[in-house]
Amino acid sequence: MKAKEWLNTMPSQFSPYDVDALSIENYKGIVFSGMGGSGIVGDVLKLLLERRGIGIPVISLHGYQLPPYAKRDWLLVAVSYSGNTEETLSTVQEAIQKGLNIICISSGGKLKEVADKEGFRFISVPSGYAPRYAFGFMLSAVMSLFGFGKSLENIRKNLNENKEEIKETAHSIAQVLQNYIPVVYSTPLTEPIAFRWKTQINENSKTLCYTAVLPELHHNEVVGLDNPIARNLCHFIILYDPEDHPRVIKRVEITVQIFKELGLAPLILQGKGQSLEERLMYLAYLEDWVSFYLADIYGYDPLPVKIIDRIKESLK
Repeated sequence: MKAKEWLNTMPSQFSPYDVDALSIENYKGIVFSGMGGSGIVGDVLKLLLERRGIGIPVISLHGYQLPPYAKRDWLLVAVSYSGNTEETLSTVQEAIQKGLNIICISSGGKLKEVADKEGFRFISVPSGYAPRYAFGFMLSAVMSLFGFGKSLENIRKNLNENKEEIKETAHSIAQVLQNYIPVVYSTPLTEPIAFRWKTQINENSKTLCYTAVLPELHHNEVVGLDNPIARNLCHFIILYDPEDHPRVIKRVEITVQIFKELGLAPLILQGKGQSLEERLMYLAYLEDWVSFYLADIYGYDPLPVKIIDRIKESLK
């Protein structure tokens, strides 16, 4: 099965690209534009740049329009694996009109055509993959742009060293999730990866999955746990990182205690690795395998996304 082959080789996707790193001081703000598996790249980079202490606004956009304050001296990084994502192409056209600096990343398509025509910087990623299975290529390209090349080497090494353990853990998690709606609770540092969990389960396993993030979920979502009919439909997963704010860690502990009092046993997961980047990609790779094994349990080929294809056809 091609999906399994791609997953087994996923760690090798995390390699530095031979590109000149950007001088961030040249820009007043950065917008990452992308949808689906391409869009999560922007979510991760926004987190990493903010953790690095970047002194300008960073926006991860999943939609058609740029924020009104993104103007000249801003940078748009447009990521579309196919190069044909209409929302991303829309933001590029708007950025051209507004005079933003633009960098395009894709395997080809209309995005490459626009970049070639307008003379924008273009970074090519390998073609022939389903977009969500090319996550490592796209993330590596963007991380290389922003000076995270060394981190990519460490990510690859960490995933290769832990691959068999990850696969074994993922298989066990998939069995636990069978016949439940997965609900992934995250912390601010794991939020982009929780979204990756949701989307991979949606697309690969062909089932519903929902996310919520601490501390916000302590102000609304938790009250829904009072309803036994609703909560018993779900299996809860909590993702966290040791570098999260101490009060967030405390909230994780409180949440676990609430689940125990309700007779529920959430899966509590922390990535392995020396750095935040390594731990996040550990959790992402774990989820790739969880969604693959869950698809197998349900009898689905993880690759087809028939409803998405139907929507795209209806929009033509």
